[in-house]
Amino acid sequence: MRFLTIISGFLMLALGAYCFINYGQTYLTMAFPIGIVMVINGVIHALSYLVGRGFHNKGDNNGWILVDSLATLALGILVLCNQLVVENAIHTVFGMWVLVSGILRVEASSRINREKKRTNFRSTLCTGIMTIIVGIFGFVNPIVGLVSVVFLLGMFMAMQGINIIELGVNMPHEKRDYVRIYKRKREPVKITSEDETPEAVAERIEAREDEQEKVEALAEHMETIGAPIDESKL
Repeated sequence: MRFLTIISGFLMLALGAYCFINYGQTYLTMAFPIGIVMVINGVIHALSYLVGRGFHNKGDNNGWILVDSLATLALGILVLCNQLVVENAIHTVFGMWVLVSGILRVEASSRINREKKRTNFRSTLCTGIMTIIVGIFGFVNPIVGLVSVVFLLGMFMAMQGINIIELGVNMPHEKRDYVRIYKRKREPVKITSEDETPEAVAERIEAREDEQEKVEALAEHMETIGAPIDESKL
């Protein structure tokens, strides 16, 4: 899941760059790629949470990942269903999404062991604070009035992409221990001329005949009492 998480982060970052390049476009023309990327990220984040809770350190992989993934997935579905059509509210909705994501990142940093994972703690805290600052831009009227909605969405997507990449790089993981199973080598049994004496051969033939007689006697007895005969056990 680390690889998919990092790929989804670069995908979000690329979407932000695409919004910067096409900042003159309207929101409706950019809604479809934005919605698709957000849905993909939401699904990958949800899977990362479920897999992490099953196999990795629960202390580092807390519930903020699931909350963030569900928010991203829900917002992506709303975008794809054309439920966000009022451009005056778009920057506020996406700004709230980024702001909440930043707050959750800062909260997640508080759960990281600062002594053992100092680099992880600093990167998570820094990206969380930066995400909060970018999210606040959605509520600042002068900034909203100076830039287009698509350019502002590019800022949000680029910041979230950096956020996701940092998450994937520091995602706890376990290395698989490959255990090799070696077949026990058995040396072939060698039959010498001493084992093939006439007496030894006669004993084996006699033991085989005795076993056959017992089987036949048992079959006759079962037939006499009328019990069903299971040939596989004979």
